[in-house]
Amino acid sequence: MSPAVKQEFQRELEPYLQTIESGLQNLNFNSQIPLFYDPIRYFLDIPGKRIRPLLTLLAAEAVGQKAADALPVALAVELLHNFTLVHDDIMDQDETRRGHATIHKKWDVSTAILAGDGLMGLAFQSLLETRAGDAAAMTRRFTESMLIVCEGQGLDKMFETEPLVDSAVYLDMIARKTAVLLQLSCELGAMTATQDPEIIELFRGFGYALGMAFQIQDDLLDVTGNSKALGKSVGSDLQRHKQTILTIKMQKRYPDRDLFNLPVEDFVGLLHSSGILEEVESIYLAHFNTAYQKLAALPESRARNYLEILTQFIQQRNW
Repeated sequence: MSPAVKQEFQRELEPYLQTIESGLQNLNFNSQIPLFYDPIRYFLDIPGKRIRPLLTLLAAEAVGQKAADALPVALAVELLHNFTLVHDDIMDQDETRRGHATIHKKWDVSTAILAGDGLMGLAFQSLLETRAGDAAAMTRRFTESMLIVCEGQGLDKMFETEPLVDSAVYLDMIARKTAVLLQLSCELGAMTATQDPEIIELFRGFGYALGMAFQIQDDLLDVTGNSKALGKSVGSDLQRHKQTILTIKMQKRYPDRDLFNLPVEDFVGLLHSSGILEEVESIYLAHFNTAYQKLAALPESRARNYLEILTQFIQQRNW
């Protein structure tokens, strides 16, 4: 995708993104309880790509719903995502998020826990405000997915004390922690407009494949990206000894080497020379191909085309 095409696409997405930002800004906070609401507002004001709510709006529009009618659902997904980030930052002891101080660093851990809880409450509140689709069915799927995401985080924490994790078990973890939320974003968008199980399943499959590709690609970008684009230090996962698809495969290839304490450039050099970098790239590209196939099975529309371009945009990202 050329820079000119990217710029034009970003201009076309701007109305959707403005709708999302306006919705987040219009959330009703009680100014008399600043300890609770100020950290939430602070975190929501940190610039983000808003990929998940954007997927929700585009999925809804691709099935014939007005994007504005799906906004409460899109906001619910974004609030759920931010809940996971706030609590992940506490558990991982991260000091920055997208180049800004995390809530527990700017305030304290207790305040951050409270803010995360508040984000979850706001997510359900927004979801229940939707007038499009079957609210009970969407709430059921939202709740199921929230629990699965928490399961994924639990597995991620368990892996910190295990010397070596099987690749299949790791992929199951990221499916729960990352892919399920993108799957939910697309699924709920479709559910605002249709109850057709085949259409909904196509969006589920698209979101899941995109989520798997996104996380595996993220693992690679952690060591091959640049800190400015990533909004964090390059090699941060490696420095924290976090299990990723890269370290799992590398530990099996080099069982006698202390890979976690290698300089990032040396670790990347081994990735290249061992062929593991290309192997991991082939895994996430296969997921991207599945995502394109799911989209191709949907009826032609402007929103579907936007989803295809957005998938290309994500595939070529450096952040």
